[in-house]
Amino acid sequence: MSTNQIKQMLSDIESELRQKIGVHPDIQAKLMDKHNYSRCELIEIMTQAHLCDNPLFFKLMQLDAACCQLDIGLYGVCSDCESEIEAELLVANPLEQRCLSCTSQHKREHRQELRLNH
Repeated sequence: MSTNQIKQMLSDIESELRQKIGVHPDIQAKLMDKHNYSRCELIEIMTQAHLCDNPLFFKLMQLDAACCQLDIGLYGVCSDCESEIEAELLVANPLEQRCLSCTSQHKREHRQELRLNH
């Protein structure tokens, strides 16, 4: 996949995410001024609204990480072991941060945390 294709995918994800965030009742009033907030500003707004546990916040953080990785030439590199993330994982989720092996390891290590969050 080319860099332009990745940028377009991430841009599409960002547009969809911004739309969902924009209608969230806890921050909708803050976003009414129609200011085109940066991702960092949206992260700050959601943090101030105590939405750090919200799935939209988590996805926004993943998007920000993926965009930063793309900017520095590390998109598709596992954040844990620095191996390449399998292409099929990136196709399924362009925001993926870990390879299959590290994802499995992370889930095993954080199983208790995952149970407590659900």
